Amino acid sequence: MTVKQHIDQLSVLIPAYQEIVNLRWLLPRVIANVPNQVAYEVVVVVERQCANEIRKEIEALGAVVLERSPTDSFGDAMRTGIQYCVARAPWVLVLDADGSHDPASIPILLSVANETDADITIASRYVSGGSSDNSFALYWMSRLLNFGYSLVLGLKVKDVSTNFKLYRASMLDVTKLQCANFDIVEEILARAIKLRPQLKVVEVPDHFFERKAGESKRKLGPFIASYLLTLYRLRRGQDLKSPGTS
Repeated sequence: MTVKQHIDQLSVLIPAYQEIVNLRWLLPRVIANVPNQVAYEVVVVVERQCANEIRKEIEALGAVVLERSPTDSFGDAMRTGIQYCVARAPWVLVLDADGSHDPASIPILLSVANETDADITIASRYVSGGSSDNSFALYWMSRLLNFGYSLVLGLKVKDVSTNFKLYRASMLDVTKLQCANFDIVEEILARAIKLRPQLKVVEVPDHFFERKAGESKRKLGPFIASYLLTLYRLRRGQDLKSPGTS
């Protein structure tokens, strides 16, 4: 009889660039939605030279605060957070700081990972039952981007670009991650799948909300350019080949 995995220790990683207003809403809900039987730590990766009063407020809300390094890029926020989290817990849950990912989905992701023995569990907008508050144009741009990554890289995943994912920590190798922008999310998944062909990925239907407050940090032109460049680089990258291939 196969014994199913049981997640009882977790790091919750939240990259956040000047998101204190949204963190006031988000952090209490994250803490409230981690099941009682799971030991956890919430890690917020803020901008460099974060104001001391902001740091203290985030800590008072129950999170560990890290400053990203060496730059203020989203990629460096993810690398900084991953390096810390994988040394602290066997599982890492990542979600955005702007309120677009509902913390109420956290126990669902954990339960599905336990039931299916998944290595990566994705809160997916694009499987049956998933949905998004994005505008018509943004929705279809995202669908096209995800289809392109899945097709070109051979990923059997419908929502590659969501950052709301639960990872087995051993799937995350920060030393290989090169992307500076939001495309690091796709890079993480592509590297994990291509380097570990037996890895199990499960998608769970989820709803993507509009951000609670403030404006998006994504600039459309550079956003598209970086995603296309990363897709090209990952498609050609020799370091994405499975062990034993040439």
